[in-house]
Amino acid sequence: MQSKGFEGRVAVVTGGSNGLGRATAQRFAEAGASVLICDLVDTGYFADYPQVVTLVADIADPGTADAAISAALQHFGPADFLVNDAAAYPDGTLLEMPGSAFERVFAVNVTGTFLMTQAFARQCVAHGTAGAIVSISTGSARHPRPGGAAYAASKSAVETMSKVFAMELGSHGIRVNVVSPGYIDVREWSSAFPDRAPDELRARLVESIPLGRAGDPRDIASAVLFLCSDEASHVTGTVLEVDGGSNAGRYGLRAHATPAGNSVRG
Repeated sequence: MQSKGFEGRVAVVTGGSNGLGRATAQRFAEAGASVLICDLVDTGYFADYPQVVTLVADIADPGTADAAISAALQHFGPADFLVNDAAAYPDGTLLEMPGSAFERVFAVNVTGTFLMTQAFARQCVAHGTAGAIVSISTGSARHPRPGGAAYAASKSAVETMSKVFAMELGSHGIRVNVVSPGYIDVREWSSAFPDRAPDELRARLVESIPLGRAGDPRDIASAVLFLCSDEASHVTGTVLEVDGGSNAGRYGLRAHATPAGNSVRG
């Protein structure tokens, strides 16, 4: 599926210059698709990919969503896929986070995702074509941590919106799904904030993963391409967790075996 099946197709990937978005855009291109990246920067990573074009813009700005979908149409034709990866995630506790920072997270992660999804869906309906939308969430939408209220809440909103949009757009042949990553080590895939997490935190995160390793951005890209492929033609309104099992339960609490024959209550 990853090496064929996307020839002649067009994908729009927000946040595609770095990290998960970069891996996803590259996987689409390698699978034969043309890709329009919408991001705050053009890192030059795709300079040798003639089928990849970058629009430098902020999805939180009015008009960007329509401009991105129009740019894809002008360069390649109507978009078949939309991947909402662009995100803002400054941390901050309730007592310390400025309201402007909180608003920025929601402007990008929620309103920006809404506007991109709206513009893409309107294009599909206008052209009478089917399409697939995949938004990137996070495991912290279900298992948040202190200081991460804005990011976790915004991604919870993305998951809820996606389920609603799946119901609204199903009759138009448009599928809407979410990929929820666990801890993904993006350092080799991003020039943005490479030292955002200290090594001690990274080690603790890996300890919470049953499969025993951090995820790779290509793990997320593979999940996105699956959900966009014909192999997932009857999948919509779902959240696919790609986290090595970290959200399966409280893995940090190891099994406690009682002596054979003992009866334990409570």
